[in-house]
Order: sequence, then C-alpha cells, then structure tokens
Amino acid sequence: MSVSQVPAELVEAYNRTQYRMQTENGEIVLRIGEPSEAIAALIEAAAADGGAFITAENPFSQPLTVDENKDRQDRLREDLAVLGALIIDGAGQGEDPSWPAEASFTAIGITRDQACGLGIKYEQNAIVWIDATGTGELILLR
Repeated sequence: MSVSQVPAELVEAYNRTQYRMQTENGEIVLRIGEPSEAIAALIEAAAADGGAFITAENPFSQPLTVDENKDRQDRLREDLAVLGALIIDGAGQGEDPSWPAEASFTAIGITRDQACGLGIKYEQNAIVWIDATGTGELILLR
C-alpha cells in the first residue's frame, strides 16, 4: 500500500498498543516489533507459520455500542473457527485512557492473507500479523 488513509497519530498509537492474550498459562503481552518466545511457542505447538491479532470492534475507529461490538466479535470468532484457527481471547490496550481496551482474538494457524481479508471484512484500519518468531507486525489495511 503506497499511501494509507489511516492518520499517522493512529498508526503511532497502534505501534504503542499492548496486544494482550489470555492463555491457560497466564497473560502474554505482544508489542509491535518485539519477539515473544511465549507466542512463538504457541505457534510452534500448533504447527503453524504464524497468526494474527485481530478485532471486529469499532470499525474504522468509530465507537459502537457494547452489543454491536459483541455481535461483531461473535461473527469474527465464527469466521476464525471455520478457518481452523486456534483462537485465544485477548484485548488491545492503547496508552490513551479515554479509549477502552478492544476485545480481540489471537488467531494462530491462519494465513496473512486470510487475516487481512478478515480485517477488511470487519472494517478495521489494521491487523497485527505475528510471524513464527512471535514478532508482531502492524499491517495497515487502508
């Protein structure tokens, strides 16, 4: 993508966000550009090449009601299940206290193209792709 429609301030906020996932062994926090041995181990255990951290909440950063966001998350979970993903609940928590954490999923075992397609379907500005080393990469979708 040559020029993004996502404002630079928002991209910077995404880069500073903590991408949290709740596993049976406790919470894992992913940060963009920083490898995570714990996430790499989950990817390896699933015999996968990577995964994604993705949400369906608040399309294009426009707040929705709790019920609307829940419905969108339920549909995203169904889409991820159809793709055979290992789904881990989580939340993206930015530094801005006025913006609440967004419910999200870590989906291990889907492809980067599938992750981007779901991000586009659910009108997200970006997704986080996680490679086999457990390193998160911000992927802008518009």
